[in-house]
Amino acid sequence: MTAKEFKKRLKGIVPVQLCPYTKEGEVDIEGIKENTKFIVDFAKDGNKDVVLITNGSTAEFYANTIEEQKRVIKTVIDTVAGRIPVIAGVSQPAARRTIEMAKYAKEVGADCVMVASPYYHHASKEGMYQYYKTVADAVNISIMIYDNPDTSGTMIPPDLMARLSKIDNIVATKDNTPNAAAYAWKAMLIDPEDMILITGMGEVEYVGAAAYGTRYRGFVSFLANFAPPLSYAIYEAVEEGDFKKAHEALKRTFPLWTFMAKACSRRESISVFPEWLRAPTMFITIGKSAMDLVGLRGGPYHPGQLPIEDLTDEEKQELKEALEEMGII
Repeated sequence: MTAKEFKKRLKGIVPVQLCPYTKEGEVDIEGIKENTKFIVDFAKDGNKDVVLITNGSTAEFYANTIEEQKRVIKTVIDTVAGRIPVIAGVSQPAARRTIEMAKYAKEVGADCVMVASPYYHHASKEGMYQYYKTVADAVNISIMIYDNPDTSGTMIPPDLMARLSKIDNIVATKDNTPNAAAYAWKAMLIDPEDMILITGMGEVEYVGAAAYGTRYRGFVSFLANFAPPLSYAIYEAVEEGDFKKAHEALKRTFPLWTFMAKACSRRESISVFPEWLRAPTMFITIGKSAMDLVGLRGGPYHPGQLPIEDLTDEEKQELKEALEEMGII
């Protein structure tokens, strides 16, 4: 898929896959296939706007070896078989290793690669530009910038994102900046012909960001892994310009967010980041438990997933009640 074709297809809901493990702590390849097929089946029913991200932070790529990451990427691409676009996460701590992963993703058929801001060592403003330019110059595939301050410790300002958008094969951003003003400036500064803006923080942020001239064309969602119709209803309402309808659809998701807030509050954070910049990792465990409850493959918890924590039996019951209130089960 060319960059031009990919930009045209990049809209709608963007499920960011979770990675199921076996009870022995190995990547559950059959589980990945089953979960992927579930998304593909939903997308083709009515030719819906769905794009899939795999091997991202939600898939715990950092916990897997390079070979395991490659197996995840190839399994998803082979299962999708060209029916919806696939973005492969290829983020590594340094440009050289990111380029290696991006070349592999291109080789096995990914339509785009997602590259997070360099983590561990923090880049300067010019260093950030040079990092992405170096990766982009080295590969022949579309690139989505993943701007996530919680994992990288940096935040790409709107003027720098606009500059990066002028690099030919940098075609999109997954925007996790928790700042409404930043959404507005990016919508005004970035030519939609250069870069597609996708909200990285799910349904709630999307409704707000899309209000800026609907320049944000979709959103990344962990909810869409197990309840894609609910996510899609929010997207469709915004596409129709009916924000009242979008708010009503959004209300249906509140039991899940309420439960998530409770689960996170029971685990004391020692992050040095201010609270508004934190992205609690409990959503990964909650997502996997929800997938099990709806009949998909979340997989058993394994201590090898630490620092990701498991839910208690009581919390799993609370989650079940939240999903029942939402009409998911």
